Amino acid sequence: MTAATTHPSLKKQRTPSAVKFADTRVKASDVASSEKGDVSYGGGIEVFGNHSDAQARADYIQAIVKASPIFAEYDYVSGDVVIRISHYLSPAQAAEYKTAGDKL
Repeated sequence: MTAATTHPSLKKQRTPSAVKFADTRVKASDVASSEKGDVSYGGGIEVFGNHSDAQARADYIQAIVKASPIFAEYDYVSGDVVIRISHYLSPAQAAEYKTAGDKL
């Protein structure tokens, strides 16, 4: 299911460009998900057409996290980009991605 079909505020936008990545500081044995490419293994970057759509996506993800903490992750919005980072990283490690995102 794409972001464009998962949240009413995102229905009019196109599906974002996205990439997921692994961070070697996350131990695979610690990750509960067995789905290869899951954000839990490191993170993901989603690029939207504008800041408003990116913020709506981040807000949607955080609403899911509040309802079910098992989906916890760090989320940062920088312009039209949402940076999603594994909760298996420490706050300081996750903040490194925020710092990088702020330079986009």
